[in-house]
Amino acid sequence: MKKMMAALLLMLCVMTAFSAGAAAMEIDMEHYLLVGADGWGLNEEGSARSDAIILASLDYGRSRITFTSFARDCIVKPSSWKDTVKINTLIRSAEGEKTLIRYIEEEFGLPISGYFIINFSGTVDLINAVGGVSIELTQDEADYVNRHAGLYTGYPLAQGMSRLNGAQALCYMRCRELDNDFGRQGRQGKTLRALVDGFSDITPLGALMLVDDVLGMYRTSLSFGQQFELAMKALVLRGAEVVTHSLPEAGTFRYRQDSHGASGLEIDMEANRAHLFDVLEIPDPFEEESVEPDTESMQAPASS
Repeated sequence: MKKMMAALLLMLCVMTAFSAGAAAMEIDMEHYLLVGADGWGLNEEGSARSDAIILASLDYGRSRITFTSFARDCIVKPSSWKDTVKINTLIRSAEGEKTLIRYIEEEFGLPISGYFIINFSGTVDLINAVGGVSIELTQDEADYVNRHAGLYTGYPLAQGMSRLNGAQALCYMRCRELDNDFGRQGRQGKTLRALVDGFSDITPLGALMLVDDVLGMYRTSLSFGQQFELAMKALVLRGAEVVTHSLPEAGTFRYRQDSHGASGLEIDMEANRAHLFDVLEIPDPFEEESVEPDTESMQAPASS
């Protein structure tokens, strides 16, 4: 019944997509947090960590989607906390993902409209549901995925553009053996770009058929109505430019330990804020407007 209701709601969204498109354009930009976790969080698995933290910025005015990936080893200190920790452990707190969202909102001044959390193992089914993703691989990456994920008939991997199924894509996204965590961030960004490219040609009927496959694969702060409103607006962004980048920027961090002795990255927050605002092409929300002095009122009165 739940899936049937979702399908009916999606059908209504598709039927009204064109009229809703004009309304959506009135919103310049919205931000959503995408979290790939190795567990569902404190309530189900207290050891959960967020292996992928990505801010998705939907720019309706410029027809652009920007994925900003945060290194999971960034050392952070939420405003109400005494100790520093790595950012990927914030979802272990009593408030779970709300702590992570609050931290990003406070540090970057960007309102987050909602979040989507998917257990990394769930990405296998999600990517399989859309028929896989096409990603350009290096020979080392192809060899690594073939070695660790196994060989699959119909999904041969080699250097160059390859089609990856869910298991292969998950292995590709989680790999940092070939380089480091920044390399893994880049691979996660490429996978998201490939997913968006795959969705760009989806038909309304295809979207309707996809609903049954993806329900229950993620957890979100959005209601059913809000999810379908977002899907309706997202139709405007089919074929949009996709930008992927990572934080922290090179030269804006140093290695150190957090309050609990875990090795991580101490980042120059001001420099990374400025970089993010440049990429998004938006003004710095922390920048105070300079007030021009009222020179006229400051002038001495004319002598009589």
